[in-house]
Amino acid sequence: MTQQKMQARRSAVASSGGKAGKPPRNRAATQTTLAEPVEGRKKVGGYARDPLADKARKASDAVLGDIVGMAKPIAIPDLPEDEVELSVGEDRKRLLLQGLALLALVLALLALTFWSGVFANASGNVWLLLAMVALLTTAWFVSKRMGRLLGKYFSKTGVIDFGHTYVYIYEKFDPKEATVITYRDVKSYRIVRQGNSLRLLLWGGWVKHPSGYLYVGITRPFMADTLEDLEIDIRTTMARHHVKENQH
Repeated sequence: MTQQKMQARRSAVASSGGKAGKPPRNRAATQTTLAEPVEGRKKVGGYARDPLADKARKASDAVLGDIVGMAKPIAIPDLPEDEVELSVGEDRKRLLLQGLALLALVLALLALTFWSGVFANASGNVWLLLAMVALLTTAWFVSKRMGRLLGKYFSKTGVIDFGHTYVYIYEKFDPKEATVITYRDVKSYRIVRQGNSLRLLLWGGWVKHPSGYLYVGITRPFMADTLEDLEIDIRTTMARHHVKENQH
């Protein structure tokens, strides 16, 4: 009986791969683990967790207003993610007052267009017809400017955001349509102070304007006392990222 037990134990050790006391490895589990793809962290779109949640998130929550020296995330769908170093906001009182003034102008132009059409139809005067077309065209251009100002006011969109890697330029009221460049793309810059506004000029190969530079206007008639500090902050940020200033 003793010899039979010894032989049974030896055969069990041999069937287990020669290592007694250790269960055989689960090959199916090992292959399943190795077959799973490994994906890197996505930065496009602001968040990589749920694309549906990204689209539902309001872009206005991502735009900061005049917060200097604080690192805050910029999370705008369809734009690269970055941390804000300097956020330049709009003068919101200016946006509201100018937007309402342009709205009144548009209504006045439309009223004149209507009455010009009425009198032109009654009298057959060609000049009134031409005036109606001119008034309607003017109202269209003014309404575009009004929509941009009021759109920026209600969406709380700023002027420009300086991140660690990217620069976000908000020419339109929708933050998702911002012009996004890196500091390396900026060949040089220049700041010009004119009354209650700052003019930031950016040079680079990405600029499509015939002048060769992009004009970023920072107009603050009701916040003129902040322009001096803001100019210093912009120069400091550009110098920190080794962007040279154009003195000419």
